[in-house]
Amino acid sequence: MIAFMTVVNYEKRAEAFRDPYSIWIVLFFVFTALVGQVYNNHIGTLYSIFTAAILTASFYIRSFMTRQLFNNVMDTACFCSVACAVVAILQKVSTFAANPSYRPTSTFLNANYYGMMIEFVVLIAMYRMFTNAQNRNYYLMVIAFNLVGLYLSASMSAVMALACAVAVMLLCRGRYRVVAALCALGAVVVAASFLFPEIFPRVALIDQSWEQRLDIWRTAVKGIRHHPMFGQGAMAYQLACNEFFGYKTYHAHSLYLDTLLNYGFVGAGAIAFYLAAQVKILILRFRNNICTNMNVLLVAVGAAILVHGFTDVTIFWVQTALLFLLIFSSTGINSEYVSLHMRQRMVLLPDYRVHTGAAYFKN
Repeated sequence: MIAFMTVVNYEKRAEAFRDPYSIWIVLFFVFTALVGQVYNNHIGTLYSIFTAAILTASFYIRSFMTRQLFNNVMDTACFCSVACAVVAILQKVSTFAANPSYRPTSTFLNANYYGMMIEFVVLIAMYRMFTNAQNRNYYLMVIAFNLVGLYLSASMSAVMALACAVAVMLLCRGRYRVVAALCALGAVVVAASFLFPEIFPRVALIDQSWEQRLDIWRTAVKGIRHHPMFGQGAMAYQLACNEFFGYKTYHAHSLYLDTLLNYGFVGAGAIAFYLAAQVKILILRFRNNICTNMNVLLVAVGAAILVHGFTDVTIFWVQTALLFLLIFSSTGINSEYVSLHMRQRMVLLPDYRVHTGAAYFKN
């Protein structure tokens, strides 16, 4: 509904697509919907249209995002995550007698999506600890509940991604000693997981998990070779596994292979170009001290997605994508200087000859 109202209303549409290349990434996903139809990939077409709608809505939200609204949204995510952790605990307790290996999903499609949401929320809670120090104990409680949920979900990819993302956030804030201490603690936990596998039962199944992943990745590579330019649209792995008799699952279990399989090298290049533009915007915000703490949060969340992306594609789901895009909406706060700076260097947009100094907005 938000996407529809944004598209049909001129003022909302102008605000939503004010930032560089926003309209092009939306049109790109509309194009991938057409690619999906060429291969009768109807599910992929729906996914592409839905992705375009989510992006349109998120760009509109970014256009009116404020510091207070952003922090309220982040606090809401923290509060809701505690309820999700309670649901996960109840699921585990209620199923433990019949199925001790059950991985609770809380309110999500599966345990891996829940794991990625935990990654985001822990990073959000850390961000709020830095920006709302008087409620530090509350955010520590939020982190504790989510770590319990992460342990119960038994998502090894989420554990690795969260560890790397926390390190990135602390390094960005110059907490080198804390990072060193956490690395030492992580080494102890890894050693304990192998010495006492009953504490982390999924470690014993790591060989089986990797065999499945390798089979999936081999199938994805075959699909990429067969359709290297534009792919076959979103969710193309389901077509590839039928064509090449691969392991049956929903996606390629690798963000990088899945992107190439779905959109080909041309599409992956278009996505990379858009992401590079967003990275440049983020660098400009850092250089001009615009919402620095929010920028650090976005960098840490991006690191979590990239690390988790080696073994899964959990960012491509409505709940995980929406929370990430809400975090991404922080780039719309005090964005006038950065947007002007980017527009002056874009070939496809008018060259505005207005000169202004950078405003200082320390979050």
